[in-house]
Amino acid sequence: MTAPISHLSEAQKLTADAQVDLYQIKLRNEDTFIRFKEGNTKTWQGNIYEGMSVKISGDTRTADGEESRPQLVVMNPMGVFNLAAKRNDLDLAFVTRRRVLLTNLEADVNLFEQRMWQIGRVPQLISGQSITFELKNLTEGANFQIPVRIYMPPEFPTVSL
Repeated sequence: MTAPISHLSEAQKLTADAQVDLYQIKLRNEDTFIRFKEGNTKTWQGNIYEGMSVKISGDTRTADGEESRPQLVVMNPMGVFNLAAKRNDLDLAFVTRRRVLLTNLEADVNLFEQRMWQIGRVPQLISGQSITFELKNLTEGANFQIPVRIYMPPEFPTVSL
């Protein structure tokens, strides 16, 4: 059996298809979502992602499971984040990054790689210019416990004691 021509041509490309990062911030105490992306404004899956300057740095993963604390720098035009930052609404807010292929974004295909963090703190806020978020892993913090799941019969008949 041979592979389809489209698969062969994709495998032989020198560069991969472009990836687009779509960001969403959900405020801690409200059902408010702030959606944005680098570049132009785009609608994907019925949600509008505002185009603005975005830069994430320090997002690395290691084999030993150590999580990094990346920093997300977002343009703050006309101080749109100022009030939320002063009221501490951004503390512990959820940041979701959906990494979508450009072709899937343009075709509105719901296929993406997702990564989530919480905002640990806001180390820098320059009114009218930019805001910097220090992100932390969702499993960091006081009193965090991973939920326990017991695998026992009869729910799991292949498990024997």
